[in-house]
Amino acid sequence: MGKESEEYYWYGAADGNLDYYLIAGESMPEVLGNYTYLTGTVPVPQKWTLGYHQCRWSYMSEEEIRDVVSNMRECGIPCDAIHLDIDYMDHYKVFTWTPDKERYPDPEKMIADLAKDGIKIITIIDPGVKLEEGYSVYDKGVENGYFATTPEGEIYVNAVWPGDAVYPDFGKKEVRDWWGENQQFLVDKGVRGVWNDMNEPASFRGELPQDVVFTDEDEKSDHARMHNVYGHNMAKATYEGLKQRDKRRPFVITRACYAGSQKYSTAWTGDNHSIWAHLQMAIPQLCNLGMSGMSFVGTDVGGFGSDCTKELMCRWVEVGCFSPLFRNHSAIGTRYQEPWRFDQETVDIYRKAVQLRYHLIPYYYDLFFTGEKTGLPIMRSLVLHYEKDEVAKECNTEFLAGPNLLAAPVVTQGDRKKMVYLPAGTWYDYWTGEKISGDQGQWILRDAPLDTCPLYVKAGAVLPVWPEQNYVGEKDTNQVLMLEVYPGEGSWDHFQDDGESFAYRDGVYNQYHCELKDGKLTVACVHDGYEKHYQRVQVHCLGKTFEAELKDGACCVEL
Repeated sequence: MGKESEEYYWYGAADGNLDYYLIAGESMPEVLGNYTYLTGTVPVPQKWTLGYHQCRWSYMSEEEIRDVVSNMRECGIPCDAIHLDIDYMDHYKVFTWTPDKERYPDPEKMIADLAKDGIKIITIIDPGVKLEEGYSVYDKGVENGYFATTPEGEIYVNAVWPGDAVYPDFGKKEVRDWWGENQQFLVDKGVRGVWNDMNEPASFRGELPQDVVFTDEDEKSDHARMHNVYGHNMAKATYEGLKQRDKRRPFVITRACYAGSQKYSTAWTGDNHSIWAHLQMAIPQLCNLGMSGMSFVGTDVGGFGSDCTKELMCRWVEVGCFSPLFRNHSAIGTRYQEPWRFDQETVDIYRKAVQLRYHLIPYYYDLFFTGEKTGLPIMRSLVLHYEKDEVAKECNTEFLAGPNLLAAPVVTQGDRKKMVYLPAGTWYDYWTGEKISGDQGQWILRDAPLDTCPLYVKAGAVLPVWPEQNYVGEKDTNQVLMLEVYPGEGSWDHFQDDGESFAYRDGVYNQYHCELKDGKLTVACVHDGYEKHYQRVQVHCLGKTFEAELKDGACCVEL
């Protein structure tokens, strides 16, 4: 776009005409709403998935996993999930678990024990099925013609982690159903989510030839046509399989996706590196994904490849704690990235960032709740709400978390100050309470020591928050509605439900409308569909605390 001329845009495709969709709207949020009306919105995720996730390629044994969890708890760093990379499998065969009893004596017991401490296990699954007669997944696929073939009709073979491997033809509904049935193996073990990797599809002997035969629903097709939707169809198969068997909202991650994948899966930005340029890229990457309908996204905090430094780790977690998917992940052979592998200062900074995330989970959950209707992302470019602001159009070093929080993390090595751009209006410094007003956008210079991410709250904001906890659900948060309020005029809708099931789609949730005006905060339950109700409201406003009982689901607090 714009390469040939700035006067027009030119589109084309090597193999023929494209189908064009022109989506109009009076504003960027309206255009995005219309786009996601066409392609789908992100379902409200299980609440625990908004917590912190820890991963490495690979945690090689139960002992190592338990050690990671133990250190998380001892350091006071909240954590809800541990992700297992490829080495938990039996010779990298999907839907298997290594029989090595020294490494994993009893996986089901391990997963059950960890669940008591709030930890959920997520397992990786690749599409490449090991070519091995006697291996049930391979045999069933061959028997039923579930794998992609050569133009001559033979099963196409390439190589991935298990060696010679074959590729499920996810374009066929029966293949997706079969793949969904295989999720039962993981569900029975107690696994709470599935991480789909290598699903571009990836291969070790060069790219799959363009003429490998795939299926597009009921039509014969080829790799050239189906490449871009391969990961999408795998995510769809995984999501539907988990939904049918686990009954809760499925948690699926995918590396490859397509328009509409947001209906089935979260995504991460792939194998980044522990370099400052990749931290800097994270902000526009995640904001652009959000503007493309993919709201539930994140980067590998700390970087996947290369060795992360202490400073980079601290600055990355200050970005990661605001990204919808919050996961630290590192590659085999690189420096371990758990915070205690660095020093005590890193642990303290890491704890501060992760605790902030858990404090804000109710706010994030509300954003997902409304986002399922509107298509609006969680992490937003400034321009999404400030379209006429010329600075906002090109501001890639800060972002909005929902409409009310503006994060301006340090993403340059050695910096201890940050030039922060605040759009027109009144903002409050989250850490100091300082009020900053302006009829026009303005730049300010903010001190930003290693333990601080400059953070600002819009005047009139009402932020639902939680008390400190080690994992989602550790404390009962259904008795007191905690709100952080900033003077001004504004409103917010807060949602309360079971945080796991799809019952909210049948109206099984409570909706509390919060209105801030003339120094008064009113809270009223405008939809009563969930059996648990808040008993009182606790309001924090610039260092002062107010409490009120909810009578018939309503109250008024004078600030």
